[in-house]
Amino acid sequence: MKIRFDEEKCVGCYACYTACIAEHHDPKEEDAGSNRTIRTVVKEDFQKNICEGCIHCGLCMKACPSGAIYREEEYGLILADQEKCTGCRACQAVCPKKVIHFNAAGKIEKCDGCIGRLRQGREPACVRVCCVGAIEMN
Repeated sequence: MKIRFDEEKCVGCYACYTACIAEHHDPKEEDAGSNRTIRTVVKEDFQKNICEGCIHCGLCMKACPSGAIYREEEYGLILADQEKCTGCRACQAVCPKKVIHFNAAGKIEKCDGCIGRLRQGREPACVRVCCVGAIEMN
């Protein structure tokens, strides 16, 4: 499975950005952040912000020298094991969407495709809330 993002359809409502935070962090957590990245695009003198996320392409997995990034078998998502992460940031350098982040301990944080939701038969949080169909999973 892959998560597809169509920036032409994205209206910059931030629903996916907010849903990601709500799904992965406790409301009282002070440094909660989204696994999505806000990027400004300009087309024909019109400017909008879009909320890009991981498309699970696997480039980060190929670049990781410690084996901390791997392909999950059931859904084919690219996941990260913080215990194995050395903080070298090789994954961040090759990410085409620039959505790999590192926590205060220097360990990788990236989209997990809401694997827990998928295992419950539910859609990823970002897909669920995208009312314009800019984010899809197939």
